Amino acid sequence: MKKALVVGLSSILLGSLCAGLSPARAATSAPSPVASASPTSTAGPQTLMRFVVTGCEGCTIGVQRGLLSNPPSAFLPATPNYWQGPTAKVRRGVASFTLPTAWTPGSSFTLSAPWEGNTEGMTNIVLGSGGPSGQTLTTKQALARKKATACWPGTKKSIETFKVSVARKTMPGMENKPVVFAIAWTSPTEDTVGAMQQTSHGLLGNQEMYYC
Repeated sequence: MKKALVVGLSSILLGSLCAGLSPARAATSAPSPVASASPTSTAGPQTLMRFVVTGCEGCTIGVQRGLLSNPPSAFLPATPNYWQGPTAKVRRGVASFTLPTAWTPGSSFTLSAPWEGNTEGMTNIVLGSGGPSGQTLTTKQALARKKATACWPGTKKSIETFKVSVARKTMPGMENKPVVFAIAWTSPTEDTVGAMQQTSHGLLGNQEMYYC
């Protein structure tokens, strides 16, 4: 298993492709991994997440819930604080999975593409960049954002639908060699929570967990 610290997708991009934390804060802010109940064994309402995806047929979308411990996250319930949820492959432009509604606050979503290079991590779906939700973004606008977040405040709905766009971007990776990255964002933008993080051409990512 890769170390449970939030770092960039490559040594070249450290500090700009950070996931929820800067590398300097990761060691004190990331909680120790703990076992969590599976969604299927959790009683209570469930939320069906639907992702309508443009530009990434065959890609895989997943969900994580990583809560900060220093300073402590205000999300409730406080557990699970380190959870890798279900994944689903994009087929005919749609991917979907179900998770406990109570676990949606503080969650984030990942995307991996079969055409990516060796990025040393995974892409997070950018949900917004500090403005109001509902904004429609072009690819140029999405890739021009300097700060953004992947943290979602959650929902009480039984069904949520996100429209996700994906672009390919070649950037320096390990040993400064060119690598193809997948940059993913919602358009229209969604509700977000927490501080904005620095991006690289609109990209957010993590090596193991995006902490909210």
